[in-house]
Amino acid sequence: MNHRLSSTFLILTLFSLSCQTSRPLTQAPASAAITAEGLLNCFSPGTSLEGKPVWCEASAVAYDGNHVLVANDKDMPANLSPVFSKATTTLSDSTQAPAYLMAPAYPTGRKYEDFAQTPDRKFVLLTTAFDRVKEGSPDWNSYNTILYWRTGNEQTPRVLAPDDTSRTSVAYRQKLSRVLATDEFPNGVPYFKIEGLAATSQFLLFGIREAGKAFDSFKPVDKVVAVSYSVNGDRIRLADDWRVVADFDPAKAEPTLPQPLSLSSLEYDPARNRFWLLTSLETKNKLDAYLWSISADDLFSNKPFTLVRDAQGQPLHFNHKAEDLTPLDRNQLLIIHDDDRFQLPVGNQTRQPHQAPYSIVTVN
Repeated sequence: MNHRLSSTFLILTLFSLSCQTSRPLTQAPASAAITAEGLLNCFSPGTSLEGKPVWCEASAVAYDGNHVLVANDKDMPANLSPVFSKATTTLSDSTQAPAYLMAPAYPTGRKYEDFAQTPDRKFVLLTTAFDRVKEGSPDWNSYNTILYWRTGNEQTPRVLAPDDTSRTSVAYRQKLSRVLATDEFPNGVPYFKIEGLAATSQFLLFGIREAGKAFDSFKPVDKVVAVSYSVNGDRIRLADDWRVVADFDPAKAEPTLPQPLSLSSLEYDPARNRFWLLTSLETKNKLDAYLWSISADDLFSNKPFTLVRDAQGQPLHFNHKAEDLTPLDRNQLLIIHDDDRFQLPVGNQTRQPHQAPYSIVTVN
């Protein structure tokens, strides 16, 4: 059963655990539990764009040690931003408005999907879905954007690109398309969707949720693409060694789970030297999601992820479309949910259009 904890208790626990120092935990988690849940107010009730209500469909979250960063995958009114921050202590406090990141790069990017942080916590990255491009036109290039900044300098993001002048990262789209080539599409898949982004000290990893002919003709997948990167001053540069390192099949690993489950988040946890994976299912009538884990060595060896279970041995799952996660400390994960237009209960409340549900998972 889920239990709602006060923000005060959560932050005290966070500070207490973050002060502990020990060697990385490399073993798989023994069990996990959803120990808190709540609703995050993304903007004021009644916010509209072109006469239509704006929904908060939060798709990315990161805790940078000072505050929680959240990205909404929908366009916002000009006085707001799809990317904002909140202090951890005020996450569910409806009286404390978010701080919107208003640098032009944020509203320029379209359909954000996942944050990542380098293991040294010096850089934060944010990617869009890369799920559309218009042949012969730059109109949709903004859907192919990766932003990054030094932690604490979120007001001055840079665009990840081979040069220093590009406004999008569309130059990497063909690289990703080709590395995802299949027998059906030997020269590269025409359509794919990124929903995961993670960084080790050497590699940037992209989690792929869909791949195929087009947005309405694809197969759900759970693939991980890796590429080396380097840091030169305040610039991050990608190498040209793109490769698929993992091709996971949740149905084969856990055939009793509902299908199809597809990747919705990938995160590297340096405290454990492990990756966390979220897989989710979305139908017209149901949302569901599950949490998985794998060691760094096993991921790069294309071994299957391990399903995270509760203390009773049952699969830990969320009655939401879990979209991204971020470690708060060595034992707690913050998971943000993108429930689209579903208005599901969270504790004794019902999610409203301006709100995003979240969960705190405690890992043993």
